[in-house]
Amino acid sequence: MNLVSLPITAIYAALSAFLVIALAANVVRYRLSKHVSLGDGGHKDVTRAIRAHGNTVEYVPLALILMALLELNGASDTALHIYGITLVAGRALYGYGMLFPKPSANLPRQIGVVTSWLVILAAGVQLLVI
Repeated sequence: MNLVSLPITAIYAALSAFLVIALAANVVRYRLSKHVSLGDGGHKDVTRAIRAHGNTVEYVPLALILMALLELNGASDTALHIYGITLVAGRALYGYGMLFPKPSANLPRQIGVVTSWLVILAAGVQLLVI
């Protein structure tokens, strides 16, 4: 049996897991404070907490899969760390921007979205050329 080791991807998977749990706990905190059992109960702050968590859960798995495939295919440690740091930092900024919103789309949210897209796009392109 061949064992595969993906130590760099594992670091960012663990950090992403901590972020997902923190965002999920925030949803629970808001729901408990508003006495909401399911959904958002019509509360905008609960909706924002749900979307901060949901958006992270939507983007992180694909980015981590791409990183794992790159690591398996011999991508440089530097590239993997750049992708990982960018992903986790961007997701944290997005969560912050969703939880402390301004009247319109704010800079932390915008940076979070753009960095996630860039990681997924760059890793996808790199997979095609290595």
